Amino acid sequence: MIISIQHREKTYTLDTSSFFDLSIPYHFNGPQPNFYDAKPGSLSPFKTNDISYFVKDGAGCNVPEINMNIHCTGTHTECVGHLTNQSSSVSEYIQDLFFPTILLTIQPIPFSSCKDSYHVNVDGSEKVINRGSLEKMLKKFHNYCPSSLVIRTLPNPIEKQFYKYMEHVPPFFTNDSIEFLFSENINHLIVDLPSLDRIKDGGIVGNHRIFWGDGKDPRGDIDPNSNRTISELAYIPDMIKDGFYFLEIQLPHFQCDAAPSRPILIKPI
Repeated sequence: MIISIQHREKTYTLDTSSFFDLSIPYHFNGPQPNFYDAKPGSLSPFKTNDISYFVKDGAGCNVPEINMNIHCTGTHTECVGHLTNQSSSVSEYIQDLFFPTILLTIQPIPFSSCKDSYHVNVDGSEKVINRGSLEKMLKKFHNYCPSSLVIRTLPNPIEKQFYKYMEHVPPFFTNDSIEFLFSENINHLIVDLPSLDRIKDGGIVGNHRIFWGDGKDPRGDIDPNSNRTISELAYIPDMIKDGFYFLEIQLPHFQCDAAPSRPILIKPI
């Protein structure tokens, strides 16, 4: 299907049959990314009256039951409900089918190599995505006025899709870098990391608080009405070039703060 989209008084043409899928395939009982050594997602047959509802077990149809940790074992999108005690539905925070977006590739640097801050003590050798790197890269595409951003970090091996992140310690964003993205009106952020935050930040989840709060305070209150979303554990193959795209975030209608997601990039013709 060929469609036209207007953005900033310019018309873009999209071929919806040509797209890039940024989600990691969810292999139940198979290889998965893993954060915090969570129990892997699994799939098993529904069983009742001594009947196992898998065709391979002799049943007439497959009736699988699944068990999964949404935040820790696959590509997912989360909303402000991640940090509130209120019930929420992440799908309600996606108000458009397509968002103007920029894909950037960022090389994390040692924390000691930048002047940025973080809300807990950080060793100088830990790798971070700093404000300066983001500003330099995003400046090239500033005229597109994106409302969403996809960030690919280096190195980017295929194996990253299935890293156990307690063994492959991931980089994280500095407070300054998230403040910058907030100030740039980035409403939907897609990253190939398990979290915006350091693995251990004392349970503060400070970068999330900046993004869903006032854009400044990693220990402050969040805005329960924030419509921003964060998608984590995506994977962006090297073949997809940095630049301007339109983004679709496909979600099931879960009444939950997060849901498995399928971020899709489409390059204007």
